Amino acid sequence: MNNQTFTKTLDDIQNRVELKEGVSGLLRVLATVSRFQDKSIKKISQESEIPVPICVAIRNEFEKVNWVHKTSKGAKLTSEGNEALDTLGGLNEDFQCENCFGMGVVFPFKRFEDSLAIITKYCEMRGVPNTQIDQSYATTETNLARVLFLSHKFDLFRKNYAFIGDSDLTSIALALFAHESSRIVVFDIDTRIGEIINLVNEECNLKIQFVEHDLRNPIPIEYHDNFECILTDPPYTRNGCNLFISRGIELLSKQSNGVIYLSFTNKPPKEMKGIESDLLKMGCLITDINRRFNKYVGAQKLGGVSTLYRLEAIPPFHPTIEGLYENYIYTGDIVKKIRNYLCIHCSKEIEVGKGKTFVTIEQLKKNSCPFCHHNKFRKMSERSIE
Repeated sequence: MNNQTFTKTLDDIQNRVELKEGVSGLLRVLATVSRFQDKSIKKISQESEIPVPICVAIRNEFEKVNWVHKTSKGAKLTSEGNEALDTLGGLNEDFQCENCFGMGVVFPFKRFEDSLAIITKYCEMRGVPNTQIDQSYATTETNLARVLFLSHKFDLFRKNYAFIGDSDLTSIALALFAHESSRIVVFDIDTRIGEIINLVNEECNLKIQFVEHDLRNPIPIEYHDNFECILTDPPYTRNGCNLFISRGIELLSKQSNGVIYLSFTNKPPKEMKGIESDLLKMGCLITDINRRFNKYVGAQKLGGVSTLYRLEAIPPFHPTIEGLYENYIYTGDIVKKIRNYLCIHCSKEIEVGKGKTFVTIEQLKKNSCPFCHHNKFRKMSERSIE
């Protein structure tokens, strides 16, 4: 059987059981049976988060198509069921921590050293982050951890992935672990990301598509209603979060519950309440909150960490921002500052900020001191400007 045949079989089963979680829920049950062979239906229900009676009905449907075989304890996948799972998905592995009763996850990074080496190689090509657009690079381990968490949550069985911004290059990690037929599209304003993606496609035989795009502009209509999973690490403002999630929601297929992985910094409680309210208005249900999940290189404003949220977009979902967006989205647009840096070598002071020769300290370091051409500096003072 081919992918199309397996997909039609799932659609036929969905038409009979009318699972609220859709085809992705059916796949979640099938993958859970694969992870926990010959375990009770109660266990399958707990791990798939589908009620026991519905799990029984789904198991019976899978048995009719010879994907699952009933056992005295629960169920096992048949050879045809294993073939279906292999054809429809990528890595399917559980990372629950055995020492905390499943309340956390533990990722065995040493098992994936080869993948980490590939991710690291290309991440090192990016140069300094552009802090004007709130760039701060996640660590290589964070890139891998995000994808392993997708596996943990059965989301590597989704076929179409879109990145709303990807300065972290998590798309490379995803391409290494998702099924080879998966579609992965990256929308980003930074052309450096596109150049690296084109190179990794050529050298590693991957098929990541890069679309150069300023997300303040609407994403072209041909990409709408095409994706099942969105990943984003937006600017660290409420407006930025709203805009990037809105763009992602426009891309989600309306045929099934899509998922969104949102990496976002911690904010004061009142501001976080507003952000979570915005998500609910768009039809996004928060299913997982992983605090301090994302680790960043530098990123002192974030304390070097941020939270990974998993959201389910429940139809009818809709964006709160449509069309051209002309309001601020970056933190630097809210509070504008001029900072004075002292060159450690020649003791000259250099102003850095909007309207100056160097807009960010990263630009100054990259170009070196204009007086002595060294690149070590100490911050002396800062002032706000209108």
